[in-house]
Formats: sequence, structure tokens, C-alpha cells
Amino acid sequence: MDLKTKPDVQTSVLGTERLKVALCYSDCHTSGGVERVLQAAAVHLSHSCEVSILARSFSSSLELPRTVRREPLGGVDLPFGLGLPQVRKRTDRLVRSGRWDVRGGFGVQAPEGSIVWVQSVHAAWWEEARRRRRGWRRFAQGFNPFHRVVLKMEDELFRQRRFRRLIALTPTVQRDLERFYGVDAGDVDVLPNGFSPVEFNPGLRSEYGSSLRRSCGIPEDAWVVLFVANEWERKGLVPLMEAVASLHDSRVHLVAVGRLPKAGVVARAQQLGISGRVHVVGPTGRVNRWFGIADAFALPSVYEAWGMVIIEALAAGVPVLTSRCAGAAVAVKEAVNGHLLEDPTDVSQIRLGLRLLREGAHGSPQEISRSVSGFEWGCVLGRYEQILRAHS
Repeated sequence: MDLKTKPDVQTSVLGTERLKVALCYSDCHTSGGVERVLQAAAVHLSHSCEVSILARSFSSSLELPRTVRREPLGGVDLPFGLGLPQVRKRTDRLVRSGRWDVRGGFGVQAPEGSIVWVQSVHAAWWEEARRRRRGWRRFAQGFNPFHRVVLKMEDELFRQRRFRRLIALTPTVQRDLERFYGVDAGDVDVLPNGFSPVEFNPGLRSEYGSSLRRSCGIPEDAWVVLFVANEWERKGLVPLMEAVASLHDSRVHLVAVGRLPKAGVVARAQQLGISGRVHVVGPTGRVNRWFGIADAFALPSVYEAWGMVIIEALAAGVPVLTSRCAGAAVAVKEAVNGHLLEDPTDVSQIRLGLRLLREGAHGSPQEISRSVSGFEWGCVLGRYEQILRAHS
């Protein structure tokens, strides 16, 4: 799905009126994948459009062009997704003013009549999780109100055609939309996520590597595996820790970045005998610098509609170990920039993949970075703007 050629964005908008665009999501910050897509879209579109972001809250550290308007929705961030219907209602109310030519939605809380960039289909994850989980974990999933809220809102958005147009992250997401909600293929464009070469490049290692290793207490000669995720269970942190322990190599360290249950991760590391080699970092708005600490990046997800951090790791020149089921796996080439897992729950497969990467079964950082040049945001968001204009 590599976008081989970059569209001439300046030419595409030359002589075209400045489209008034409303980009809509729950919150606007840089600590999550969808939120970073939203920010990148706002920055790109601000050069040729009048852009407003409609969100419940905005991070104080968020960097946006001054021309991008912030439209706070207000409301309370309720747990278990219970606040999502309120976000949609407030957004619907605001966009009815008619101040915008087109609405770009992200997630089930997208307002009616949006062009929705569908990052994943929750019904597909629900099905996969139900298939894999057993016992109390499957029981708990059934009673978690978050899933009920999101599944109901997905059904309303897709089956009841509240959208104007859909953009699926991958062909798999497009097939999920058709399978679960009967969405016609003619209503869907396919467009992957991208990355910023300014933020993600091989220079991150020389800029941040040594200082971050010192701050974490990691020796300079250690071999560091990086894990970046907020959903630690789905993305395979525990089997990754078990694989690191099974290597029986004191020079291998694991750095885990994201909204993670630190006490639980530390306890599990102690059980595995690797507590001094597992370093838990909280969520950060500057995730790019952590790729400077890494010798390898691992994300053994059991379900991954895309996996933006996979592309970002490769852009930073870091070889990747991830699941074949991940959408971004299309960018991973064996012996070039990484290794793919057939079964991300198989600790022996993860251990083998780590060994291959440690032995250098991949290209140089510069070669790895060049392998994903077609996913730069300039390529992806030029196409996104074309879709918005075509359906405004």
C-alpha cells in the first residue's frame, strides 16, 4: 500500500478556494495514534484550507499553526467510553451552524455527514478478542460497557449511513466494514497513516540515544528493544517480556512507553527475573525521541488495523518485529527492515525474531528509513485533501 509518488500538493490546490474544514475527535493531544493523525492532518491542511479542530479538550503542549482554530466542545470525560455519545451530540450541534464546507471525522463520535477516516473496526477486534480470551477475561470483556457503547455507535455510524464518505486505513478495514456493517465498497477510499520525516529519522539515535539511556539507567552497550502502545494486552507486552526473559542475556533491555499498568508490569518482570532490565515509561507527547534509544522495535499484536508506530520505527531506521496481521506489516520486508510473526502469542517465535534482529538480519538504519519513504505525510495527506475536496 506504499504511496509511490508524492502528489504535487501546491499544484493540486493552486487557484482553488480555501476550503473550510472541521476536523472532529474527542480530544486533541499527541499521546495517542489517532490524535497524532488528527494533528498531522490539521498542520497539512492549514496551508491551503481554513481548518478548525472540534474537540472536547486540547493539550497545553499541543503545537498547531496559529491559523488552526480550536473549537472546544466542553463536557466531561466519562470512563468506559460513556462520554462518547455526548461528544457526538455536541459536535453535531456545532457543525449544524454551517460554518464549514466539509467535516473530517475520526472514530465513532464523528458527526453526521462526515468523511470518516476509519482507523479500525471495533467489531473486528471484539470478535478476535472473544475468540482468544478464556475464563474470567472473556467474562469481563462481556461486561465492560466500553465495548457496548462503541459497538452501538459503530452500528449507528456505518449501518445507518450517518457518514458522507469513508476512508479505510487498509483493505482489511474496508472488508471489515463490509462484513460487519454492510458498507458498499463504492463508499470507501483506502488510505494508510503516515509519518513525519522531520520527527522520525535515523538521526534520533545520536540526538537522544545516550541521554535517554542514562536517564533509564541502561548501559551504553546494552541491546534495547522498544515497545510503544497504550493497549498493552492486545499489543503483546506480556509475551514480549517472556521472550526477553527466555533469551537469558543480561545485555537485552526492554523499554515500554505508553499508558501502561506500571505496577503490574514491574511485578511480572520480577517474576520473570528481568526487573532490572524492563523500564516502564508513561505516556508522552514526544514519542519520537524514544526511537532514538532503540536497537529494535517490537509490537507482537494479536489485532492491529494499522500500527502507526511500526512505520515510525522504520522511518527512524529501527528494525521491526511485529505481527503479520498488522496493517503496517505491508512495509516490513524480511532481511531488509524487520521480521514478521505468524503467531504473536508464541513466545518462541518472538524469541527467534528478536535473535534474528540482534544478529543483524536487516539493512543499515539509512536503508531501513528509505524503505518507508512512500509513507511520508506529504504523500498521504495530499491524497486526504483531494478526498475532502471531492466530497465537500
